[in-house]
Amino acid sequence: MTEIAGREIKAGQSWSYNAPRGYEGSRIIVGAIATFSGNTHIVCVSVTGAPQVQPDGTLVAVSIPFLPMSEEAFAETVEALTGEHAESALDPTFAGALSEWSNDPRGLTCFTVPFDGYLDRLIARQMAAIVGADAA
Repeated sequence: MTEIAGREIKAGQSWSYNAPRGYEGSRIIVGAIATFSGNTHIVCVSVTGAPQVQPDGTLVAVSIPFLPMSEEAFAETVEALTGEHAESALDPTFAGALSEWSNDPRGLTCFTVPFDGYLDRLIARQMAAIVGADAA
């Protein structure tokens, strides 16, 4: 498992990331780490206090209950460990989403690009990475 800032990634950790201005309190909470043969890891997280653009253009803070990220994408996203026992900060629907994801017959998909606080931009960058194009 990759170490970040000298720390092994573990369930229950809370991490800061380069969150947008005004959302610096947003945190990434590690809920589980899926390990596969070949030493491949997917870090499954919840995000607290992430900005979401509303239809009228305003921003509101939301929780992202479940976000599976490759180990590399997670490492590129997080900046500093902010807590060790943050399990209570996981979205209450995390466990159910993890179970659903684990049992998905299409396979265990995950994001391979870093997260910047906006779920819609993460999806756009992932799609661009899949087709080999740049996304803003």
